[in-house]
Parts: sequence; structure tokens; C-alpha cells
Amino acid sequence: MSVMRLYRGYERFAAVLAAIAAFLILAMSFWITYDVVTRTLFDFASPWAFDLAEYALVWITFLGAPWVLLQDRHIRIELLTEQLPIGAQRLLGIAMSTLAFFVCLLLAWITAEAAIGYYQGDAMMPRIWRIPKVWPYLILPVGSVLLGIAFVLRLALYFTAPNPEAALRERAAAGQASEPEAGAIEAKEAL
Repeated sequence: MSVMRLYRGYERFAAVLAAIAAFLILAMSFWITYDVVTRTLFDFASPWAFDLAEYALVWITFLGAPWVLLQDRHIRIELLTEQLPIGAQRLLGIAMSTLAFFVCLLLAWITAEAAIGYYQGDAMMPRIWRIPKVWPYLILPVGSVLLGIAFVLRLALYFTAPNPEAALRERAAAGQASEPEAGAIEAKEAL
């Protein structure tokens, strides 16, 4: 199986996770709006909304991160990278992806140990919702592993693509141009 087929397959899976994260953002906007409206108009607070927003933000971050990385839509400093020859770009990409992979493994290890400790100790959240502490934070080790897999795929791209930085720029730009801009570009190329 080719690297790009694996990349695209995992990217589809990551897109599903990102869609779940997007749904959580939408839901959070509704329950925070509900809290603001009831607090302002009816002097009725919903303390559960704050707790739920905290938990959702953690889940949103770790569910969306693999897709953002695979799409290369994260923040990057390209000023230096674009000035380097392709070979140096490849080496830098390999070094950064390898380092990031090991950071993800370390984060997964540490947070998995914490989650196991929460589960074994039957730790509860000291909040409005008395739920087991393991549930809101279980996404940290799981999400770290998922992000680590994305870095492995990115690493494979650096090893196999003729020009990996150009391939990543193309992935990041895909679908970004609006219709009029795309038409203007085509018109310019026709001249």
C-alpha cells in the first residue's frame, strides 16, 4: 500500500474526528448562549455550562489536531523553510516530524498513566457534575496517539515525496481559493 493511500485513508478518519470537534464547537456555542441569555434576562445561572465548555475545549483540541496536521493547516514559519534547498527541507521536516512524534508518545504515556490512576482511584471531578475524572481527560492519551500517527504519516511523506514541502503546501491550499479567485487565476494563466 502506498504512503499516499495510507495518508488519505487516515486523513478521512481524521476528518470524521474533526467533524465531531466542529459539532462540539457548534453545541458549545448554543449552551454558552443559553447560559448568557438566562443569566442576563432571568438571573438564572447555569454553572454546568462552564464545566461542559472546559471539557469540550479539551476534546475539540485533541479531536481536531490530527486533521489539521494532515491538511498542513497549522501555524508554520515558512520563511526559512522556503529558502532552503529541497534536500535540506526534507531533513528539517524529518527531524521535526520525528521530534513531534516522540513528544506525542511522551504525552500519551504521561496522560495514560494519569487516566489509569484516575480510573483506579475512582477520582471524581470536583465540579458541578460529579463524573469520573477519567472521562473528560481520556482524550489526552487517545488524541496524542492519533496525532502521533499523523506525524508518522507526515514523516513517511518526507521520505517518499519528491518535493514534500510543495506537496504539503498543495494540501494546505486545496479548497482555499474562492470561486472568483480561482476563475481569476485561470484567466491569468490563459493569457
